[in-house]
Amino acid sequence: MTLIYSPENNTNRLNYIARHIFENILGTEFKIIHEKTAYLRHAGAGINYSNEPLNHGLQIIPHGLLSETGVRAIPDMAESEWKGFFCFFKQEAGHIPFDLFSASFYLLTSYEEYTAQQTDEHGRFDLHSSLLYRRGSLEIPLIDRWAYGLKEELEKLYPAFKCRLRAYRFISTVDVDHPFMYRYKGFFKNAGAMFRDFLRFDFEGVGERLHVLSRFAPDPYMQAVEDADDFHRRAGRTYYLFVLLGKCGKYGRSTVLPTVYYDRYIKTLKNVTVGQHPSYDTFLKPDLLIREKKELETMLGREVTVCRRHYLRIRCPQSFRESALAGYREDFSFGFAKAPGFRSGTAIPYCFYDVERDILSDLLIRPTVMMDSTLIIHLGFSPEAALSKIKRLADECKQSGGDYLCLWHNSNLAGRGNERWREVFADAFAYGGLLEDLG
Repeated sequence: MTLIYSPENNTNRLNYIARHIFENILGTEFKIIHEKTAYLRHAGAGINYSNEPLNHGLQIIPHGLLSETGVRAIPDMAESEWKGFFCFFKQEAGHIPFDLFSASFYLLTSYEEYTAQQTDEHGRFDLHSSLLYRRGSLEIPLIDRWAYGLKEELEKLYPAFKCRLRAYRFISTVDVDHPFMYRYKGFFKNAGAMFRDFLRFDFEGVGERLHVLSRFAPDPYMQAVEDADDFHRRAGRTYYLFVLLGKCGKYGRSTVLPTVYYDRYIKTLKNVTVGQHPSYDTFLKPDLLIREKKELETMLGREVTVCRRHYLRIRCPQSFRESALAGYREDFSFGFAKAPGFRSGTAIPYCFYDVERDILSDLLIRPTVMMDSTLIIHLGFSPEAALSKIKRLADECKQSGGDYLCLWHNSNLAGRGNERWREVFADAFAYGGLLEDLG
C-alpha cells in the first residue's frame, strides 16, 4: 500500500489520476491521507504530495491544477524532460522534477481540448493544437512511461515495493462504413458509376460491377467483412465490429436500398462484439445519437453498449457526455484521424472525467492507437512503411502493458489493389500478438 500525503481537502482529481497510475498501470494499491502524523508513521512506500519538506517518502511538488475546480487556460506549461521523456509542469524542488500527477491528469482528461479554439474541417480538435503532437511525443504513451519511472524511484527508496504489472493486449476492431461496394445502391447510382468507369477506361471495374450485380461474384466490401470474421474465428479470438446506420450522403452510407443480407449476417455473428458506429451527423446531436443506437438495437435484438464515432468526429467533453447519456458503457472514438498514437498519453483504458464539472463518469474510454486510413490516406504510407509504424506502436504498448487497439475498415481490405493491405492486416495481427478476450 502506497500512502499519498496531501494537505488539500479536495482530492477528487488526485484520486482519479492516482487510480490510473497505481491501479490501472502499476497494479498496486494506494491511499490518500491528509493527516501528516499518520503519514510520517507509515513504514511502507509513501509520496509527499505537498510543498512541505517532510524528509519522509518521495516528494512531488504540486503544480496546483489538482486542487482547482473547473477549467482555465494555462499559458506556461513549464516544459522539461525526465528520464529521456518530454514532461511539463516543471518543479525545482522535490525528488521528481515535475508534477507527475498534474501532468498526467492534464493529458488523461484532455484538459487542453476544453479551451481549444482551433478545429479542423470536421469540427474536431485540431491535431496541430495537441501538445503531444507539437512536442513529438504523440507516439509515446507518456503517462505509462512516467508511471514506470515513478515505480523505479519508489523501488529505490522502498526495495519491498511490489507491483502486479498489467499485461499487454492486442485489440482488433473493424469499422464498416460501407457494407457493399456495388450492391444495394439502386439502378441510377450504379449506372452513373459505370459510366464514370467507362470514361476512365476502367473496363475491369465495369466487368467486376456487372459480375457482382449479376450475382456471379460476391460484393468485395461484404466479402471483406466476412473474411475478417473468418480470420478472427480461425484464430479463435474475439474482436469488435462497428456498424454504421446513418443516412446516405457524402459522409454517410453509400447504399440506398435496405441491406437485407448484411443485416441478417450481422445478427448471426458469434464471438464478436457488435458496436454502434454513430454517423457523421450525430456530432453534437445527442437525440440523433440515441435514435441510431435504438435502431441498431432493434435490428440486433439486443442492447448495444459500445460505440466509435464515424470519422472519429468527437469534441471533448460534449461527445463523451452524450455517449454516457445515450447508455454506452465504452467509447472507442478517442484518437486522431490524421496521426497515429496516444491522444491522451496512455495506452490503457480509463473512465471519462469531466473536468468542467469535476465529475467522474462510468463511461470507459478505450483509446484507438492506429487507424488504417490514417496511414493509407492521410500519411500516404506504403504497405511496408505502414507495417513498420504498426510494429513500433505495438512495441510502445508492450513496454508498459498497454492495449494496442487498432482500427481497420472493410473497404481497405477489399477488392482489387488492396491485396498488399490484406497482408499488412495479417502481419500486424501476427506481430501484435494474440487477442485477449475482454469478457
